[in-house]
Amino acid sequence: MGHFAPQLQPTWESITLARFLRQLPPAIELVHDAGDRPVRWVEPSDMDDPTDYLMADELILTSGFPFLEHVADQEWIDRFIAKLVQAKASALGFGLEPYFSSIPETVRIACARHGLTLLQIPTSVPFAAIGIAFAKLMEADGAAQLRSNAEANRALMRCISHLEPERQLVATLSQRLKGSVRLTNASGQTRFNTTIASIATLDTATEAQMIQDAFQATGPQPFALHRQDSQVHLTFPIRAAFSPSGQSPLLGALSVGFSRTPSAFDHHLITSALGLLEVLARERAASSAASSQLATSLLFRSHTALDSETLNYLTESIGSNTHQALRVAVISPLGTARTTETNFHLAHVHALFDTRLAMRRDDHLIALTSAEPATDLFERLKSNGYLAAFSTPAKLESQLGERLGDLLAQASGLLPQMLERQQCLDAASIPRTFASLLPAQAGRQLAEEELAKILELPEARRDLYLDVLHGWLEANGSWDQASKNINLHRNSVRRHIATIAEILGKDLNQAQVRHDLYLALKFLTAT
Repeated sequence: MGHFAPQLQPTWESITLARFLRQLPPAIELVHDAGDRPVRWVEPSDMDDPTDYLMADELILTSGFPFLEHVADQEWIDRFIAKLVQAKASALGFGLEPYFSSIPETVRIACARHGLTLLQIPTSVPFAAIGIAFAKLMEADGAAQLRSNAEANRALMRCISHLEPERQLVATLSQRLKGSVRLTNASGQTRFNTTIASIATLDTATEAQMIQDAFQATGPQPFALHRQDSQVHLTFPIRAAFSPSGQSPLLGALSVGFSRTPSAFDHHLITSALGLLEVLARERAASSAASSQLATSLLFRSHTALDSETLNYLTESIGSNTHQALRVAVISPLGTARTTETNFHLAHVHALFDTRLAMRRDDHLIALTSAEPATDLFERLKSNGYLAAFSTPAKLESQLGERLGDLLAQASGLLPQMLERQQCLDAASIPRTFASLLPAQAGRQLAEEELAKILELPEARRDLYLDVLHGWLEANGSWDQASKNINLHRNSVRRHIATIAEILGKDLNQAQVRHDLYLALKFLTAT
């Protein structure tokens, strides 16, 4: 598996030796058949060693001149034929007259020994006629290929006007390629799939790895390749649009499986399909930006139970079903991406969260999604330039409309911590306390301000007062319990607390003051 181009089958491989011979005069005799091979070109040569100038899969024509002085030297003839085989020649055509009236036995033996097809060409068939016949066959194949390409492209283009263009495009591409085709979203979940019985389905882990490799690949034509026996699987990323910063939202992947080596025509057709899929994605992203934000905003403003019709629309819009849960995600672009236009971010959010319901608010985005917050999603978000805070999950039921505001408040409350830690957060895995809503750094700064006069004291007195204050607050103002907590006589505790109140200029009899000091001590000692 990797990010390199597959060895595509060239168009000339449609011309094989057996097919070419059927186009030639029957006077040409097949002396030794070493099996059918593709024919790239017909090359006349009477050099003692033409292999330095040959390309693979060429039909070599000789008048026999190189063999004149060596016709009885089996060893020399063997070396000559072995070099042609090593150069991957398709066959050797031996012309009769003016040098030989029949093919020498030494040449026959060498071709049989080394596995090279041998043809006997009579004087009635000039070499030029063989070359012309091959050129005509190539021209006919080229014209047929162009017609096939045009027809296939028209078939793909017709998919655009279909009610479900992407589904139709996947089916048409599979039919034209005679291969399996799968279209996935940015999370690797299958959207549309057409399988061929003769093509084995890859295991889930391999498919996921190919999608990840395709997303990370770079270059003019990035994709991932996997070979398994005689089968070839390719995965291509689908991108929605390009932003001024050069980032490109990933909307999904197109995976194609073959039971053979794909041809140049196959690759051309895949490229056309990718272009159409990207156009569809861009049009959808551009046309849905305003309606997506309006629908999302109205849902958050309703504060009422959802009727069955609205609930169905909501379920369809987040790519979910009634057995899954909904979360509110608050998303923050990283770095300079904050200044990028809204439509770019919405297209990216739609893809990453598999949802149509998203809107921008201030410098962050809000999405309704069924995506589960997990490590792989967090990594994918960050690699695409985003951090997200997720609310706890809520059932897809009518009462959901009344809870959306609370879910948004949950996710929004995690924003400061998320930005401070520079990591995605999930409300379900974070204890729900008032202290948890304040980032550690901001909490420590506030604590240092609150306890500044104590912290300015000499070290020994500072540590003593902090210990006494913490022990007394932990004991909820009980002198006896505080005395036990810090192993200090209760009268000493009373005296120290009075001094601390005087230093801080605070009335420690007030619950709010004690609460603020307790939180300050927690943030001050937090690691």
